[in-house]
Amino acid sequence: MPEPVLLLGATGLFGGHLARQLSTRDDIALTVAGRTLSALTPLATKLGAMPLAFDRTDLKAVTTALTQLKPFAVIDCSGPFQSYGAAPYAFAEAVLNSGAHYLDIADGAEFVAGIIALDALAKEKGLCAWSGASTTPALSSAIAADLSVGLDDIELIETSIVPGNKTPRGLSVMQAILGQVGRPFPRSRGVRIETAYGWADSTRVAPQVGDTKLKPRLAALVNTPDAALFPQYFNAATVTARAGLELPLFHRALSVARYIVPTLGITSLDRLSKPLLALSNQFLGFGSDAGGMRVRVQGRVGGIRQERVWDMIIPDGHGPKTPVQPAAILLDQLLSGQAPAGAHPALAAFTRAEAEAQLATIYARFERRDRDLTPIFAQALGVDFDDLPQPVKALHSPAHVARFKGAANIETATTLFGKIAAICGGVPLKGGQVPAKVEIVADGQSEKWTRDMGGKTFRSVLRYDPLTGMTETFGPLTFGLDLTVSDGELLFPVTKGRAFGIIPIPRFLTPISETRESVDAEGRFRFDVRLSLPTGALIVHYKGHLEPQ
Repeated sequence: MPEPVLLLGATGLFGGHLARQLSTRDDIALTVAGRTLSALTPLATKLGAMPLAFDRTDLKAVTTALTQLKPFAVIDCSGPFQSYGAAPYAFAEAVLNSGAHYLDIADGAEFVAGIIALDALAKEKGLCAWSGASTTPALSSAIAADLSVGLDDIELIETSIVPGNKTPRGLSVMQAILGQVGRPFPRSRGVRIETAYGWADSTRVAPQVGDTKLKPRLAALVNTPDAALFPQYFNAATVTARAGLELPLFHRALSVARYIVPTLGITSLDRLSKPLLALSNQFLGFGSDAGGMRVRVQGRVGGIRQERVWDMIIPDGHGPKTPVQPAAILLDQLLSGQAPAGAHPALAAFTRAEAEAQLATIYARFERRDRDLTPIFAQALGVDFDDLPQPVKALHSPAHVARFKGAANIETATTLFGKIAAICGGVPLKGGQVPAKVEIVADGQSEKWTRDMGGKTFRSVLRYDPLTGMTETFGPLTFGLDLTVSDGELLFPVTKGRAFGIIPIPRFLTPISETRESVDAEGRFRFDVRLSLPTGALIVHYKGHLEPQ
């Protein structure tokens, strides 16, 4: 006998895809539910399903409907789950009390995490309640679990979702996007919990499968269940969740709006969902219909850092079918009696192999790539790297996020041209004995250094390329470095410079770097950085020590 399955939100974008998918199965008797019978009846007739109209917020109507139908499982695809009010799990509780399993495709971090409030009830009833049976956290956690196998520690888990612009989008998707712009949320970064903001910190992502590679797309920070649940579940030091829009104009607009929202004290932009959805639909002819997803894990095996990447590309506008595939997988587990009783987020609830088999039905392609991560200083120095003292080698073999603290003595510029050069490089203009902090974010072929000298923060990015060597960028200025090891010290002479990446800096304006790294008498990492102009005018001179924080 087919098991009765009730699906809410079947007239929506994601629910509609799942309804069409489930209607082809012989082991399911599908009922599609929503607020209005007139909207449900044509869909139900087309799919050979039964329509059932009720408001999910009306618990009396919900109880009547569940008593009438006696479903085996209920799948909620309605959303947006972030707006379910003061009693967000009232519907899920009613489902469990009726004797049915519960699934939803929520991607709201707090909602998904909070489903454990129903754990005792679900176990008492011998039922399962899964929240987040969607792209995040169900799919992303399944892939992250696979990529993490064998790692001694996990430094980074990053999930990026970059849909194609030509793929359809629904109102709930637009509400979810706009509801996050500029909104603060906690994020684990280098073990510390820091405040991040929705649609901040954009970077480019280009998923690749075989010879097929998506054009790089911007992806910004978003608050998904991954950010809330992965740090503890995977014991991961840094967890980053990203999403992006293919058209740079739209993505940049949200990135700018993320500053406007907190500045003006706006609670949320989701009130603009309908007009902005209509506006975005006017641009459906631009971009592509191919979507992508990337899950990236960095960690250590023994003393070797590794990066493991899983890329997925879905062509021909099939991307919006992705969020409901985890629900289909978990429904199969329920039907086969494999799912344990309890209420919990859908974390690593199925394997990567199960995910790929299901995703292949919507024409997705995937690829996993693993590589060792050699520190950029070890790449640049080759065998000479091993001649460095251990504290120097350790600082230049950082985790994804590494922090150091110590003390420094700063001598600043006294001439006009020295001060101008210091301002251009962003280096300190006030001297004295100060506490020192350094944070290094190591990612592939680059390291982002953030130095805090007595409250003055200045940043640079070090990059290594086998063809061009090591470079260090301060704002618009980039300098070539000829790294040298001499008598156990690491030297950093500057060879050349460019402004804005293309304008050569004349030799008479190129700073002279007398920079040394070594070990002090107490065995600590020691730095001595002196930058001056060719005329001899000092730009900055700071020296001191650092220890791992």
